[in-house]
Amino acid sequence: MKSMTGFAELSLAGQGYHVDMRMRGVNGKHLDAQFRMQDTLLSLEPELLSVLKSRISRGRITVWIDLRIEDPEKAGIRLNTQLLGSLAAQFNRMRDQYPELQFSVPLTAVFNRDANLMQSDPDPEFLDTVRNTVMETFHSLLAQFDEVRQREGLFLKDDFAARVETLTEGVAQVKSLRDGFFEKQLTAARERLARLLAEQAPDEARLIQEAGILADRLDVTEEITRLQAHLEAFRIELDTAGPIGKKLDFMLQEMNREVNTIGSKSRDEQVSRQVVAMKTELEKIREQVQNIE
Repeated sequence: MKSMTGFAELSLAGQGYHVDMRMRGVNGKHLDAQFRMQDTLLSLEPELLSVLKSRISRGRITVWIDLRIEDPEKAGIRLNTQLLGSLAAQFNRMRDQYPELQFSVPLTAVFNRDANLMQSDPDPEFLDTVRNTVMETFHSLLAQFDEVRQREGLFLKDDFAARVETLTEGVAQVKSLRDGFFEKQLTAARERLARLLAEQAPDEARLIQEAGILADRLDVTEEITRLQAHLEAFRIELDTAGPIGKKLDFMLQEMNREVNTIGSKSRDEQVSRQVVAMKTELEKIREQVQNIE
């Protein structure tokens, strides 16, 4: 069992370059992966996504890849002298034509990013080496990220197991409190009729029949049985390999339905308290299940 939330980062220094990688995951109904990296590495995105999908099935994943080419020769950085000469000639003509302006052009205005005076044409073999390194590093980053998710998943698994045990005890308490429910209803009916018919003896056969109908209508034996089965299935599912978050969420919906039905049929204060306690535990589990892949 793995969590959808996690964070991992790696750095690698090569000959003439440096790579920083980060990966963050948060909850999501489906897999939504986004890669933030330079244009030089965009061709790797399909392969990076394929590798990511082999390990992750759900969640919103963001991957940052920052490549710094530190060797100018390997980066192929050069000045576009032809364009620079053309710009200088135009500035000279403007200065000659409008001498009264007496203006000068700062270098920051010329060498801005949009001017395209600085061009980069990395060496193809060097770039292939960098891209291969990026892919290898990404595999390591993904393994680290997966380890973080698994560690968080184990923590949640222990929490779920403890809460399921609490719920199991709560169901046992409800079952115990419902023992003798028919007899309780019969006694209550006798007391009510005794108050209404102070001097007339009630029809015992009719009384038993009415008490039986009421007890049957308020019987929660089936709900308790189904709830116990859901709890056992949930407990088994915690040890299942692979993505189980959606299945656990569905099981919780079914358990919550059974608990609500028990609560609506309950005419016992102690049972009502147990129902409230069970609903609280189910809600705590439901909140955390949203983190499970």
